[in-house]
Amino acid sequence: MTIKFIIAPVIMGLLVFGAILPTWETVDLTAYLPIEGIPITPTFKFSKTVSFDYSNGGKLKDALNGKSLTVAFTDDSDNNQSIKSFMEQMNTQLANHKSLATITKLVVDYKTVINGDDKGVSIDYLITLTPTMTGYILTKGSGTENTIFDAAWVGFSIENPITITTKQYGDLEINFPLGVIQNQIPDAYNVLKGTKAETDLNQPLIDASTLFNQPIDKWDTLFDPSYVVKDSDALGFSGKKVAVTTLASGQSGIQVGSLKVKNIDEDFTADAKYHLTTVERASSGTINVDGHALGYMVQDEPAISTTAQASTTTGTATAGGLSTMTIYGMAGLAAAIAGGIFIWSNKKMKDSLKRVQDTGPSKPIEYEERKHWADRFDEDKKKSV
Repeated sequence: MTIKFIIAPVIMGLLVFGAILPTWETVDLTAYLPIEGIPITPTFKFSKTVSFDYSNGGKLKDALNGKSLTVAFTDDSDNNQSIKSFMEQMNTQLANHKSLATITKLVVDYKTVINGDDKGVSIDYLITLTPTMTGYILTKGSGTENTIFDAAWVGFSIENPITITTKQYGDLEINFPLGVIQNQIPDAYNVLKGTKAETDLNQPLIDASTLFNQPIDKWDTLFDPSYVVKDSDALGFSGKKVAVTTLASGQSGIQVGSLKVKNIDEDFTADAKYHLTTVERASSGTINVDGHALGYMVQDEPAISTTAQASTTTGTATAGGLSTMTIYGMAGLAAAIAGGIFIWSNKKMKDSLKRVQDTGPSKPIEYEERKHWADRFDEDKKKSV
């Protein structure tokens, strides 16, 4: 076996090992956990796209062809009793998951865009929930003592209908895709009612449990030991000096495998033959935590442990949970292999080039000797044979 057949798999292994494949998301979580335990306002964004093809005609086309409308509202639990009831339902579920966190305020931002033409219709859903949360610290530490954050609140899900009373649209069910269709385009809903499409779309939009398809102790971690002052405003740190660990999920890779999605692509029949397509993408989450933090499980529930000062007995974690020295070692090995390939290739090139001997009766021909492609940058040397 030649050296090239040995080196190539090694390089490929390094590339695959270090690569991460970004995927789209149906749930996008952004949160910051301060070590002081002050109230936080994480953001959950739930998105989904549903498309119907009615190119064969039918009542669904009659109801949706040419439709272009946006259904949107923003309200909160302080001003809307139905949102307050929704918040209380979320708190009940958090308690069932052994979470000590409590939601004291909930802001709901809902938006659905419907666009139909003579071939089909696309419906884009986006629900943004911004809760104000307290009580998320399980154990308070100081210095090199661990502070334990409750993370069970991250993976909540609502499986029943959620009806919000709005000024613009009356009572609007927001947790299932067909709720807005029933509210705004009842003729289209009546076509879909009782079909396989209704069954397939009977899945809640508000489901953050998929964030833990990748266990929190497998989330990528990146610790920044530098103390940031000016740039911390953008992260909501109000200019204070902080050392931050970022925990992130939602990327396929060799350590977590491929993140699966739930897409539907199938025909169904009502008064005519139609086609349903949904796009539901892998969830992603980003949690910025004060201090040197790692995710782990406590009695089968997710938690995050952090210290204000990084321990001197442990290495600094980087993306994928690998130590800094491991990353440096991989980079050094890759550089050494690349250098070896260059030297070996150069030698093989030089050995394979043979000078052509002129045996003709005419004047000796001058040949340019080029041992390697890099020689073109040197002064050409010509010799007579």
